[in-house]
Amino acid sequence: MIPVLTDKELREADRRTSEEIGIPSLVLMERAAAEVVRVLYEQNADLSETAVFCGTGNNGGDGAAVARMLAERGENVHVYVVGDETHFSDQMRTQVNILQKCSVSVIHLTDVSDFPCHCTLIIDALFGIGIHRPVEGILADVMDRINRAGAPVISVDMPSGIHTNSGACHGAAVSADLTVTFTAAKAGLYLYPGADYAGHVMIRKIGIPISEEMMDSCRLFLTEEDDLKELPPRDEWGNKGSFGKVLVIAGSEDMVGAAYLSAAACLMSGVGMVRVYTHEKNRNVIAARLPEALITTYDSNWTPTSLQRDLNWADTVLIGPGLGTGELSKKILTAFMHTNHTLPTVFDADALNLLAAHPDLLKELDFPASATPHPGEMSRLSGISIPDIRNNIITVARRAAQEMRRTVVLKDARTVTALPDGRCFLNTSGCSALSTAGTGDVLAGITAAFGCRYGKLDLPVPPEALAVWIHGRCGEKAAEKYSASSVKASDLLEFLPHYTN
Repeated sequence: MIPVLTDKELREADRRTSEEIGIPSLVLMERAAAEVVRVLYEQNADLSETAVFCGTGNNGGDGAAVARMLAERGENVHVYVVGDETHFSDQMRTQVNILQKCSVSVIHLTDVSDFPCHCTLIIDALFGIGIHRPVEGILADVMDRINRAGAPVISVDMPSGIHTNSGACHGAAVSADLTVTFTAAKAGLYLYPGADYAGHVMIRKIGIPISEEMMDSCRLFLTEEDDLKELPPRDEWGNKGSFGKVLVIAGSEDMVGAAYLSAAACLMSGVGMVRVYTHEKNRNVIAARLPEALITTYDSNWTPTSLQRDLNWADTVLIGPGLGTGELSKKILTAFMHTNHTLPTVFDADALNLLAAHPDLLKELDFPASATPHPGEMSRLSGISIPDIRNNIITVARRAAQEMRRTVVLKDARTVTALPDGRCFLNTSGCSALSTAGTGDVLAGITAAFGCRYGKLDLPVPPEALAVWIHGRCGEKAAEKYSASSVKASDLLEFLPHYTN
C-alpha cells in the first residue's frame, strides 16, 4: 500500500526536513528537478524545443531548475514565467537569478499572444500543491494554450489547477500526459477529474522522510498489486471445508444472472463450497452454468426454515445481488436480519436498497458485515445526492463506515474501501469496461470469498480492498482482449485465476 498525504501533511514533512533535519529547501528543489530530468531521459522525450512554464512559487522554482539542468546538457530550452515577479518565492527568485547568469532564455509572459509557436515538449510548473483559488486571467489563458499546443505535457508535482486533496479543477487546469510527483501520493492525482488531467503518474523520492508519526496517522492509502503478496499461500493439506463455505442469497423470479455471476466469482476466488439460495425459476440456469454450486430454492410459498438450515451450514453470507425489492425479497432479508447468527455478511445491491427503504432493519445489524454500495445505493442509504457522493467519495465512505461501524466499499470509477477506524483504501485499478451490468455482482462474489478466506487475518490491507483491486485488474485485462466497449461481466471471470491463489 502507498500512503496518500494531504497538502498540509506534505508541507509539514517539507518543513521538518528543512528545519529539523537541516536539508535546505533549495537542495530539495534541486533533487526534485533532477528527478524530473531523469524521467525525461528515461521516457526518451523529444527535448529539441522544450518550453518550461513557471509560476511565481516554489513549483515555478522546480521548473526553473529543470530548465537549467536541461540547458547544461545542451538542450534547447526556453522558460516562460507567468505572474508578477514581485510575488516570487525566495527559492523561485534564486532559481531565476541563476538562470539569467547561465544565459538561459527567460521570458515574462504577460500576453498569451507571446505563447511559443512551436515546441516539442511542455513542462508545466505553474502551480504545485498549494492551489486554493480559481484560475483566471493570463494563467487560465496560458493553460488553455498549453492544452491546445499539441505537444506532450509533463507536469511537475501536480497538474496546475488541480486541487491536491480532492482532484477538483479550479476553473482551468493543465492536461498532462505525465505527472512526476514527489515524496508521496496525492489523492488529487487519482480522484476524478484530477486523474484525467494527471495522465500517467510517477512518484519519485527526493529525500523528504515520512515520519513514523505521520505514517501512523495516515488515513488514506493506495492499494497496489504488491499487497497481494501478504496473502498466505493456499494450504496444500486443505479441503473444501477448510477453505470456507459461502451462502449466496441472490437472484429472484425475474433475475438469474446476478446470482450466477456472484456465485461463480466466489467459487473462482478460492472458497471451497458455494451454495446459492435463490428462486425456483433459477435452478436450471445455475445448475447448467455452475454445476459446482449447491442450490437451495424457494417459491411463492417461502418459509424461513430452509434459510435457517443454510445459515447453519455457511461460514460467510453474500446477500443482495438480483434479489429484488418486492415483498418476498423483503421477507427473506427480514428473516435473515432477525435470525440469531454471527456470520460475516456482505450486503450488496438489492439488500442495500431494501435496507434503505426499511431503515429499521439496520437496527438488527449485530454481526460482522460489510456493504458494497454504488453511488445510487449510497444516496438512498444516506440521503446525500449522487453528485455530492462522487465529488466527496472518500469523506462519504469514511463517514458511512464510522456510522455503521462496518467496512464500506463505495464503488465508482475510483472505489474507496473505508474501515470503521477511519482508514481508507483508494483503488486505481480498473477502467470503463467495468461500467456494464453485472460487474458489481462479480465484485460482490470476490469480496465474499476474500472475507471468508482472509477476514480473520490481520492484513495490512483489508480483504475487501484486495478484492476491489483484483476486480479492477480483471476489467483491464478483459478490455485489452475484447475492448472496453465489448466487455461483459462474465468476461471478468476469465481473468480471476491470474490473481487469486
